[in-house]
Order: sequence, then C-alpha cells, then structure tokens
Amino acid sequence: MQRAPIRAAARPALRASAPARPWPARRTAASLAGHKLRIGVVGGGPAGFYAASRLLSLDGSDHTTVDLFELLPVPFGLARFGVAPDHPEVKNCEHKFEETARDPRFRFFGNVQVCGSTSSSSSSAPTSVPNPHPSSLAASVSLDTLRDHYDAVLLTYGASLDRPLGIPGEDTLLNVVSARTFVSWYNGHPYHSGLLAPPSLDLSKLEHATVIGQGNVALDVARILVKGPDALKPFDVPEPVLAALAQSRIRHVDIVGRRGPLQLAATTKELREMLNLPNVALATSSDDAALLDAAAAQVDAHPHMDGARAKKRALGLLRAGSRARPADAARSWSLRFLRSPLELLPASDGAATHAPGALEGITHPQGVGAVRYAHNELVGGSDPSHASARATSTTSVAPTSLVFKSVGYRSIGLPGLPFNERRGIVRNDGQGRVVEGNGEGGERRVKGLYTSGWLARGPTGVVATTMFDAFAAADVVANDLVEARAAVGGGGAVEERRPALDARTIEDNSGGRRVVSWEDWEVIDRVERERGQALGKLREKVTSVDEMLALLS
Repeated sequence: MQRAPIRAAARPALRASAPARPWPARRTAASLAGHKLRIGVVGGGPAGFYAASRLLSLDGSDHTTVDLFELLPVPFGLARFGVAPDHPEVKNCEHKFEETARDPRFRFFGNVQVCGSTSSSSSSAPTSVPNPHPSSLAASVSLDTLRDHYDAVLLTYGASLDRPLGIPGEDTLLNVVSARTFVSWYNGHPYHSGLLAPPSLDLSKLEHATVIGQGNVALDVARILVKGPDALKPFDVPEPVLAALAQSRIRHVDIVGRRGPLQLAATTKELREMLNLPNVALATSSDDAALLDAAAAQVDAHPHMDGARAKKRALGLLRAGSRARPADAARSWSLRFLRSPLELLPASDGAATHAPGALEGITHPQGVGAVRYAHNELVGGSDPSHASARATSTTSVAPTSLVFKSVGYRSIGLPGLPFNERRGIVRNDGQGRVVEGNGEGGERRVKGLYTSGWLARGPTGVVATTMFDAFAAADVVANDLVEARAAVGGGGAVEERRPALDARTIEDNSGGRRVVSWEDWEVIDRVERERGQALGKLREKVTSVDEMLALLS
C-alpha cells in the first residue's frame, strides 16, 4: 500500500497548531469492544507511557495492542533523565509505567530511532531525525512505515533542544552550558555523560555560577551545585558526577530572572527546599528586600490575582530567608530580579568590553567572566502577576565564571512532519490530531497521526500535566478510530494494515542493530540496582549505550 508523503506546512497560519491554553476537558472515550486496534507510540517518556496505559485500560480494549518506540535502550525519558535525583518520589510514576509494560498487549522497542517521512513513498532511504546526538548504534524505522503498520501513530518524543539566549558570547565563550545538558549530566544520560568532564567543564576551577532563568529547573541546577555531594550519595547520581561535584569550588549561585518576585516561575516547594539546605544561605541585598516587600504589598492589594495564596507563601519564605546566615554558610545563592542578559563577556584582565566574535572565539577560546544586564521595569495588566518586563536604559555588569541557560526547551520536527518552528511544536488541532495546511484552504488533519506532551503543547507543566494531556490524546485516538470504523460499516479495518512489526524485521532493515525489548531493559535495570546496592545507593546508572548493549550480548 502506497502512502502519500506528509506535506510540511510552511506558513504559520494554522490557528490551532499552537494552543495557548490547557487542553479542553476530554469526552469519555468510546468503547473499543469488537475492534482490533494496533497503535504505535513514539517516545518512551511519561507522555508515551501514560497514553499507552490509557489506551490499554479503555472499555473493550481486550484486542488493542500498543507498541512503544524509544531512541535509547532504556525507558522513562525525563522521569529517568530530567527529574532531580534527590526527588525520588517524583519518579514513582515509573511503577505505573512498569505495570503497563508488563501487559501482554504492550511491546517496548528500545534503541530504535524513528526517522522522518521521505520525499516520496518509493524512496528507499529514510531521512534521519535531526537529533543533535544521533546514536550510530540505534536501529531505525521510518514514520511512513509506522503509519502503514498501525491504525494510529501517537508522537510523544518530547523536547530535546534548548531555547537560546540569543546574545553575544553565548556560542563563543567557554563555561556557558545549557541547564538541560547539566541536568542530563548529573542524571547519567548517555548523550551527556562525558560532556561536562574536565577539560570541557572543570568545576574545580570555578567559584561563581549564574543561572539565567527562574523556573524549577534553574533551582534544581543551583541546588545540585550548592548542596554538596555527600547529600546526593544515597540517590542515583553516577559516581563520576559525585566525584566532579566533590571537587567543585562553586561557592555562590545567582539565579537571574527578567521579571519580579510575583512572576517567579519556581514553585513554593522548590523554594522551601533551597531555603532549608543546611549550611547554605540565601544572600539578599537591601534592593532585594525592597522588591520582596513591594511584591507582598501587591498581593495584599490584589487578593484575587492568579495564584495569590501560593505567591503569598513563596514571598513569606523569601522574606524570612534561609536557616543559615551568609557569614556562617559554606555556600550561598541569590535571586536576582528584573535583569535580562545583553551579552556574555570573557574573563580577562578587566579590559574586555564586548563578547568575542565567532572566529575569535574559535581561535582564542576564553571562559566567560561576566554578564552584562539590562535592568527592567514591569508594565501592563490589571493583574500584577502577569506584568511584562520592559528594558530601561540602565545596565550593569556582574562577574561570574560559569553560566547556565535555563530559559526553556523546544522540540525537534521530523522531516516532512507539520511543525511550528517558532513555537517548536508539532502542528495540531489542540486535541492532539496532527494537522497541515497552506493558510489558504484551511487546515487538514493528517490521517492516523497524533501528538501529545511537550511535543504538542510546548515544555510547560509538571508530570501530572503531561499525564492528563496523554489521557486526553489517547481518548481522541480511540474515539477517532471507532468513529472511522463505524462510518464504513462496523468492525472491519478502515484500511488494510500490514502485519505487525517485529524486532527481527527492524534489525534486519537496520544492518543488524539491536532492538531492545522490555525483558532486555529489565536486565539493565537489575545490573544498575545491583551496582547501586554495592555502593549504598538506589542504583548506579549505566551511562553509555555501548555498555547497555554489551550487557545484553
């Protein structure tokens, strides 16, 4: 059966491709009784597993099967590689995912890279996913192949790129790192396990860190830096990471945001944890105290603003400060408000006034030495919590020796897949159906293709947000398939499908590269737990794909 290629939507006129609000409440999924459905899911993180669990729990789903494809040999995505290791309770969702994976109607295809659509259905070589760290060890299968073998394909492969600061010095100075890379490093992600080792980043030679951004990820980065390795030993932080943190000379971390205390993106829980760290102090200036007092007055004056209670609690915590006093603490951190970075300046003898250009940065690499900031003011809106930042004419320069960029993630589009480049999401109708269009004849659904999670709505929310989105998308898939079959007279297939994919076929078409099953993952999991037990910790992660596959040979 030949399939027409997906036409990429080149113009940004799709009104529904970038939903700006939470997904609408889902309607109850139709019963799947009497239907034999085969659904493929691309992405082995929380969105993929939650969608699979929902599809397999719907009424009448006895004959529904779900195959999940993941680029790495190991499952769980951000639950494994994004959640802070000292927050093991957040990883409890993995227990639910394990229940789903042991369902006989579910199959896991790990170490499989899903490739984009080809320019024509007769082309023999699929276009690779533009992954920044493609695995030469992964088997591959094209999106067209998945669409031919499954009644529906749900894309949930998340967001694996960083949003840039877009300022001079960002790409030419050393010791400028994305928060995502740092998080992946201390969580043992195979693509990042060696990137922050000396000489790429030598924490033993750096004393001051700056995190641009004030969300929970920014606080995670700061906490890992100031907490100290001894407090991290019981968790699943890899031993090489603990060794690097033990050598760290970082003594202070600035967490910088473009807006004020009322617009702080981090949660009260994260702030409380930072403030309660032993021997770590919150450093505040008189200007900081004045900003906090003014924000508290605004909350009192606008008791009905969004999140007023949570903001009042957070402000109360910050005004009270940390348990440790700066004079006695070994390490400290601060929140710097109303600052936007203008450029990153090199470490030098103090004479540098601008960031190096691209060629100069290559020929004479220098480490970052300072950040030049614009000072902002807040404007607009009757609700102070939604005020916007506007730059003033005032600027300042703050010294630092390490900069983390924590201003958001973005997804990667597969070649041929309708994608909103500006927002970094797959174009969809707000309920998970992938759509394409030319801006003139309206949008058109891409039959049998769906999306959910960060790939569909952008990198916002917590694990629970992803869960509800995945459940809703799964219900949309189920309803659409049942309605389509009803339209052609009952339980027969909407289209003739090829036989179910199997690991041997994918391996044979990928030069013999290994496809990892769930049973294979359980071997890796058992080895990690045994190594961790010997070290007195939860697990010692295997941090290279080569070693993972070697354990299975």
